[in-house]
Amino acid sequence: MSIHVLHLITELSSGGAQSGLLRLLERMDSTRFRLTVVCLYNGDKLVAQQIRALGIDVIDLGMTRKWRLDALLRFFNLLRQKRPQILHTWMFHANIPGRILGRLAGVPIIISSEQTMGQEGQIRRRLNRLTAMWADCVICVAQKVADFVHEQVGIPRDKLLVIANGVDTQTFIPSATPKAADWQPRIIGNVGRLEPVKGTRFLVDAFAQFASQFPDARVWLVGDGTERQNLATQAQTQDVAHQIDFLGMRPDVAALLAQMDIFVLPSHWEGMPNAVLEAMAAGLPVVATGVGGTTEVVVQDETGFLVPAADPDAMAKAIVTLLRDPTLCRRMGEAGRRRVEQHFSIQQTVAKTVGLYENLLNEKQVTAL
Repeated sequence: MSIHVLHLITELSSGGAQSGLLRLLERMDSTRFRLTVVCLYNGDKLVAQQIRALGIDVIDLGMTRKWRLDALLRFFNLLRQKRPQILHTWMFHANIPGRILGRLAGVPIIISSEQTMGQEGQIRRRLNRLTAMWADCVICVAQKVADFVHEQVGIPRDKLLVIANGVDTQTFIPSATPKAADWQPRIIGNVGRLEPVKGTRFLVDAFAQFASQFPDARVWLVGDGTERQNLATQAQTQDVAHQIDFLGMRPDVAALLAQMDIFVLPSHWEGMPNAVLEAMAAGLPVVATGVGGTTEVVVQDETGFLVPAADPDAMAKAIVTLLRDPTLCRRMGEAGRRRVEQHFSIQQTVAKTVGLYENLLNEKQVTAL
């Protein structure tokens, strides 16, 4: 007999929540937990394929727009049919119907997750606050996220539990090729969606300030999104297009990180950035904006530099400091790797999540069916 955990997520393309779900599913004890994943849409994307490869069912509700009532009715009927003991929801558009329909369907345990902060309007915050009463626990990926959810959204502290994102330190590892004595850092990398909230244009702005001083330097942009053409035009306008590579969506991110020398995250908002955790696990010094949970990962002057958001001057200064000091690059990269191993391993994330499941099962006296 096993506990059935049904995960509901908005969609299964790329992103931090999707990566977090996949990493959790990969490590769940199949003898203890029976798993199902339901998404509102995008059930044919890469993460969905990776989940199915684990032998886990992925059910796409086929929403063509958010809040379609017929799809929500299908989800309600699915809950009544499958009768999970735990419903674990990911992302706003899954959290709200998951809480309401989960309670109406009689699901014993409902857990929501908060992945980010600062992007919600007043309507979202009100819906979040009003429906939080039906969640047994809300997992927050960083303390800054928990503070925001309590202070700005109004969810009580006793509903919130911080479980930081974790990274697989066996997959994301420093380059196995020793750096030569005369090594100079040159590859500046970024991994993430090319969307306005990620602030990638400020990385291009920063690079344009010093690119001519470092003709061998390159910027690798790994990912895709609506800003790609705008960024390409910006690079052309600022005469740095020949030094910027748009690598698109890639399945070999770990291998690409191992080839980078410096990692930059210029986001306006972050919850707990998986990209930074992966870069630090790969032994890279990090230049990142001091927003959200990023400040709980990057230690200023130890594992990298934190700079203000939307400040290409400060970003350029931090990157140039690293380009000119290979020893500092090595030292910060090594410190970052140690920090991830000690505080942000995926094993810790999974253990805390499973511990929450077990505590709620015992507290509510819920047994396997």
